[in-house]
Amino acid sequence: MLSGSMIQSLCWNNDTNMLAAVQDTNLIVWYYPTVLYVDKRLVKKTVSHRDASEFGKNPVVVSFDGNHLGVRRVDGSLVTSSVSPYPSVLHGYAASSRWDDALRLCRFIKDSTLWACLAAMSTHAKDLTTAEEAYAAIDETDKVAYIQHIKANPLRTVQLAEMALLGGNIQDAESILLQNGLVFRSIFTNLHLHNWNRALELAIKHKTHVDTVLFFRKKYLETFDKPETNLQFLQFKNKVELDAEKIAHKIEMEYQKELQNG
Repeated sequence: MLSGSMIQSLCWNNDTNMLAAVQDTNLIVWYYPTVLYVDKRLVKKTVSHRDASEFGKNPVVVSFDGNHLGVRRVDGSLVTSSVSPYPSVLHGYAASSRWDDALRLCRFIKDSTLWACLAAMSTHAKDLTTAEEAYAAIDETDKVAYIQHIKANPLRTVQLAEMALLGGNIQDAESILLQNGLVFRSIFTNLHLHNWNRALELAIKHKTHVDTVLFFRKKYLETFDKPETNLQFLQFKNKVELDAEKIAHKIEMEYQKELQNG
């Protein structure tokens, strides 16, 4: 997040999770730094940039209170500046789970940066309804479709895992599934993500669905007309029966078992 040109100074907000910095000739404010761990695609959409040349050469951000910044010039004088007050208000709503108020604020202000912050905040809080509207407002149609897919699943545990995947947190998603005994779902998630080795590792460890993993790997390679070169999979060549009908039946039984236990 702070890569590229050198950061000359930075300062956290006293009240909320916001960060201000001077980088080259820019004053940058990260309105929701946690976005880095929630959805990396939103990092640039939750940041504001402005020209810092008004502060002279080598300015230093010394305070960040509310929406007011204190910047020290090289001659020692202190200059105050301000940023939008709305991200701070949004932080307050998110902290108290007042998502209806957060949505009303974003609808009223109609600012894409604010919507992006709300998308990240609500995703982090796993509030699907708010996240869906926020992503739609910033034209992240793939995320909207994925959230609708998540909402269609009746199992809360699976929803939580899918929300982790929404933010790119694969390990968190897998942990949620395994901790709740959803081994098949964990294996299948890795298959969908083409994490072949991990899917096979889980199947072997839990002694289940090894044939499922091998079958999906085989179909994947056939699609691209490629030979198997992965040693982890080559060791099972011609040693495990791959019956498409049996595998499909096993998968269907797993989904039914999830619903019964859910």
